[in-house]
Amino acid sequence: MINFFGEYRFSIDDKGRTALPASFRDILERENEDSEHWVITKGMEQSILLYPIKIWQQLLEYLSQKLSYKNEVDRTFLRYFIFPAKEVTIDKQGRFIIPKNLIEHGKIAKDVVFLGALNKIEIWSEDYWEGYISNSSDQLSQLISRLDDLNL
Repeated sequence: MINFFGEYRFSIDDKGRTALPASFRDILERENEDSEHWVITKGMEQSILLYPIKIWQQLLEYLSQKLSYKNEVDRTFLRYFIFPAKEVTIDKQGRFIIPKNLIEHGKIAKDVVFLGALNKIEIWSEDYWEGYISNSSDQLSQLISRLDDLNL
């Protein structure tokens, strides 16, 4: 089972290139999974989501069974999350290009934060991430209550 965790900070160049943390690539390699091919798409709260290709394919298979294009909410989800997705390839130096539409969605200027989020990776503008964390402190009591519910 693939589980990403940790927080890493990197820069992004003028071409939209950044490096995927080596520890994330290592997790896939230890599981004998493809560490070069990923899918990148929009996330919530100006985040960007990065999925290993195998997990993305499993997600699409699951969603194709659960969602109906006839349902307006399902169509909205597909348009927001699935349609803007693009496959990216990690080069030999561990770099990949974040597409321009996702850089704009994430309001990324120069520095990014990679967050291991179980079966996927979140990418945030460093500025937006810092703001999100500082504004989320009021939700801490809800988080603690949720952790208690999960016996963590």
